[in-house]
Amino acid sequence: MRRALAKQLTRTTRAHSRATDFSAFPSSSLSHQNAHWVPYADGGCFVKAYQCHTDREADGSSYGLNWALACRGVIVKDKAFYNMTSLELKKCGTIEAEQWSGVPLHVRGNVAGGTPNISRAQFSKLLDLVSTHLSSVQNLYVQDGAVGSSPQCDAKVRVIADSPSAILSLNNILWKRPYRAISHDSCPLTVYVASSINTNVKEILGKVSGQASVGLAMADIERSSLILCGKAFASSGVIKDALCALAAPVLSARAGIPLSGRLLVLHDSVNLFFAPEEIIKSLGGIQENLISNDTGTVIFSDGSAPFFASKCSIPPRILKKPASVILVSSDSTTALPLVSQISPGQAAYHFLAGYNDGKFVPAYNRAPSAVDPLALANSLLFELKESNTPCFLINANDGGKLISCAELIKLVKSALANKLPERKAAPDPIVGDLKRKYKSFLLGKFLKLPEFTF
Repeated sequence: MRRALAKQLTRTTRAHSRATDFSAFPSSSLSHQNAHWVPYADGGCFVKAYQCHTDREADGSSYGLNWALACRGVIVKDKAFYNMTSLELKKCGTIEAEQWSGVPLHVRGNVAGGTPNISRAQFSKLLDLVSTHLSSVQNLYVQDGAVGSSPQCDAKVRVIADSPSAILSLNNILWKRPYRAISHDSCPLTVYVASSINTNVKEILGKVSGQASVGLAMADIERSSLILCGKAFASSGVIKDALCALAAPVLSARAGIPLSGRLLVLHDSVNLFFAPEEIIKSLGGIQENLISNDTGTVIFSDGSAPFFASKCSIPPRILKKPASVILVSSDSTTALPLVSQISPGQAAYHFLAGYNDGKFVPAYNRAPSAVDPLALANSLLFELKESNTPCFLINANDGGKLISCAELIKLVKSALANKLPERKAAPDPIVGDLKRKYKSFLLGKFLKLPEFTF
């Protein structure tokens, strides 16, 4: 089907494509974002993100864009509006959609478990259905962006939607990229949004369709593609989980380490911060010190970067590499001290376990993933040894009660200042029992472990 669509477009545009250099359109219409003073890894502190598009693309006509869409199985029926800013979308009467919950996410290629898997045939059928739908609507909306704020290590994303509201929702998630950056990318991700289609989905998915009457998100890691049907485009949590899973192999291939952590800023230091989601939610004020409220950080040779943009503040493109790694667990037995400095091997061990008072969340990630948690733990261990990064373990449970945000920040500051409070060691039987719990879970999950230590 896609080959036939591409041939159809070739016949209608061949005369134009011979005489036109699509990369040389004049930039007659600039759309500037606000400038921000931010600390860069290279010592600089200024960035101005911008987008531009040609007159043809501004009015929905571009042979180059039409051809690129045809290569993804979508034929432009009338117009395709490209990289409209949030302001332009709102001027057209577009409003932000109300956030929806309960949208099911199906991922093909997920190795972490926790979400239903789908077959290659099921994804292909839904993709054909959605491509046909997008090819039949009067106007399309196309938006380019990226997962990862650093252009040095990111995953480019192209969104093809039948609704400007979907573009507005994804504008709040993806990082902006220079005009046509995606055209030069070797492995971009594609998001297909069919907001007005919900029928026939259950026929394709059968019993795994779940709550498809509200909306449906389906990702195929092998194809680097995400399909959003119905109200799924208004479920930011589902979209971010899917994009994390799709982006991880791309970021890994670009020598990055994609982690389910956050970047915590205290004074002039940036710290890699891991904590169970339940603890993050209990620490209401911690968001003031986080670069982004969303989980997802990539560590690479020149620095670090958050996965997703934030509506509250716009963080820098490239932050310095973390000054420290802080892992938060919750242990009501007091086997874990309130705060302690640990070795890289211990950090990798606690990262792999993701312990939260009797429950384990490997690599602190409950979402789908294409990267094995043990492989991430090994990569993190190598990075910590190479960079000689100090690591700290914090127990957020003080005798059965979760500590406050102020108390956690105080513990972090004392650790960074190398002023760890004196502590009384827990009795050996209590510590030994927790060690056995760790070992039993990890060996049952991963069969064979490297020389990590408790």
